[in-house]
Amino acid sequence: MFKKIIQYLMVGLLVGVPASLAMQPAVSQAATATTTPATLPTAPKIDASAAIAVDAKSGQVLFEQNADQALPIASMTKMITAYIVLTQIKQGKLKWEQTIKPDTTIYKLSQDKDLTNVPLQAEGQYTVRELYQAMLIASANDAAMMLANAVAGSQKDFVDLMRQQVSQWGIQDAKLYSVSGLNNEYLTGAMYPGSAKDAENEMSAVDMAIVAQKLLTDFPDVLTTTKQATFTFGSKTSDETKFTTFNLMLPGQKNASTDYIVDGLKTGTTDKAGDCFTGTATKEGQRIITVVLHANGSDTGRRFIETGKLMTDVFDNWAPQTLVKPQASIAGYEKATVKYGRQATVPLVANQAIMLWLPKGATSKNVDWQYQAVKGGTKRQVQAPIKKGTTVGQVSPQIAGTTTRFLKTQPTYSLKTQKTDPKANVFVLIGIGVKEFFTDLF
Repeated sequence: MFKKIIQYLMVGLLVGVPASLAMQPAVSQAATATTTPATLPTAPKIDASAAIAVDAKSGQVLFEQNADQALPIASMTKMITAYIVLTQIKQGKLKWEQTIKPDTTIYKLSQDKDLTNVPLQAEGQYTVRELYQAMLIASANDAAMMLANAVAGSQKDFVDLMRQQVSQWGIQDAKLYSVSGLNNEYLTGAMYPGSAKDAENEMSAVDMAIVAQKLLTDFPDVLTTTKQATFTFGSKTSDETKFTTFNLMLPGQKNASTDYIVDGLKTGTTDKAGDCFTGTATKEGQRIITVVLHANGSDTGRRFIETGKLMTDVFDNWAPQTLVKPQASIAGYEKATVKYGRQATVPLVANQAIMLWLPKGATSKNVDWQYQAVKGGTKRQVQAPIKKGTTVGQVSPQIAGTTTRFLKTQPTYSLKTQKTDPKANVFVLIGIGVKEFFTDLF
């Protein structure tokens, strides 16, 4: 309505309007900066059924091999159990010094010398803390089962909690039957109702990376436990036993690296799963997560050998780069045009720093930007008045020439107006109205 009034009113006044006001020049939209496809490093050959490496913070996938196939995960299951236990403690529903007594089924299982357990007494009382440490350091199956009973009252109900938890994380293909990762053949009296006699937990490498990322993000103190190489259970009792970690990549262990530091997370071994390992390592302040399912080879440390290949490849050939600093512009998306404003354009800036892992040697010129409009369409044409901090669009970076995958949704970043642009004064609006009137005529 305003436009039509201005158009009709100004026809008779056209002669009196200065040309500079009547014919405000159009502003061309900045083109996206030219990018060059990145040269990706040659991927290592990981001798395992599946593998993945990701940035622990963003979930950017840096390597994957058959990463979406659900496979047996054995005792890596205990990371899910640990997450739920830590959640219960955080919520005050479970206490570190709370004591737990094994039920008959768990006590009987604890006496099986072919399984990984800690020594239990039928009438013994054990703290949540020592059971938690036993579960993560000594990979004790009986400890995991006792914690599950303390939380949910039964193995079945805790498995239901596990299923709900991974579903909340977007994991839909998980097959979970036990709280420890043991095959059902060892769980007489504690089998999940309706499950097969030889059922075993299965998840994909991607799934396990999501579990590890959630555990590290929500409960980073878990590393205080997983980095311990030794653990004494039943201290100052007749059952006092010293256990050594199964993670031979920890500092000082057989398969430790001198180039980066491994401080977690969890091994897993069964006949079906083979030798598995979900690991995490840091170098120069950057943390990655790796998963290796069913490592092959004759060496007893095969899962660590294959994990070492993966970690070394990532740290040698990839590096995180800050593409955009906070409150800085992105090439090709520096501004939006403003209609009826005092200025022809308004600058746009990223709301936060934008980081992406790139092959070493690559630069921001090897990055493509995906843009999704929030206001003003794909051409970013907004109408005054515009306030500072108005979100015009969302952007996400991609390595040019390939699809950059993330564990879940790719992170997006807001493009916001850096300045306020009020509506133009009446004379400028008159000029714009006259221009639009004659444009419509022809």
